[in-house]
Amino acid sequence: MDGIVTDNQAGANIRALDHAESRYMQGAKEPVTSSVLISNSKYLNNPYYRDTFAQSALRRHGHDLSETYMIPAMVKAITEVKDFAEFAQLLGAEKEKNPEFGAWIDARRMTSYRADALSGHAAGTLGAAIHDFLSQGDMSMEFMLQGEPANDLDYLVKRRVSNHDIEHLVTGFGPNQLGEEALAICNVTSAARYFAPVLAQHINDFNVFVSVCSYKRVSLHYPRLMPDYLNAMKLGITAGQALKKPLFMMQWEDYLDVQVEDIAAELGITRGPGAGWDWCTEMCTG
Repeated sequence: MDGIVTDNQAGANIRALDHAESRYMQGAKEPVTSSVLISNSKYLNNPYYRDTFAQSALRRHGHDLSETYMIPAMVKAITEVKDFAEFAQLLGAEKEKNPEFGAWIDARRMTSYRADALSGHAAGTLGAAIHDFLSQGDMSMEFMLQGEPANDLDYLVKRRVSNHDIEHLVTGFGPNQLGEEALAICNVTSAARYFAPVLAQHINDFNVFVSVCSYKRVSLHYPRLMPDYLNAMKLGITAGQALKKPLFMMQWEDYLDVQVEDIAAELGITRGPGAGWDWCTEMCTG
């Protein structure tokens, strides 16, 4: 019918590159052939990593499962390819050349937070914020990786996981889709500035995975959220650039009686809207 454009007609001018165009991009060389799928990337070679990365980046968030459903798979995928011996060696070298980091590692502070033990902190303080967070249903800051750390690397991982929600509270980034992205990219930025590149890569593995997959997922399935998403990324990068050291090195136990706004001011960061971003959860589901 006149005036009606079919799907095929609408995409008529969108096509694959022809041979000459492809050769311009690819050059004259062809990759070597093999009887198995193999490359010079250990991440591409690992089928579990490939599948988990693809699922995390390309999936929609459904009402049937939690947004964090793929986290266990992500952890398994990353641990399958990570060189923990190199990671530990780099941590040891960092301790030797960076007294601030060495003192933080050697302190080995691990704190259990319980709502009933935090009820006496004044409104607006970090202690009160943690109390309110833990008072919401079955919330816990010790949902994984419990027990005494066996070594420096084990301590680094456990400390980061146990304090993740405190970082949300202090920065005002989440926990929600926009807040998770802002906090992830904030942590990536600060670690990349503070540590040598290879050590920063090890430390940033999980945050980069979350950030990149989330960015792609939003662009594919929830484009209406993209302007706000990019703004959250900008806020996170700006905060990460302002931090003198990564958030995971903060001794939050010493700040329980300090106003959250004053903590953010001391860190030199502008807080996000916290629950003010909660509206985005429904927009990027389904």
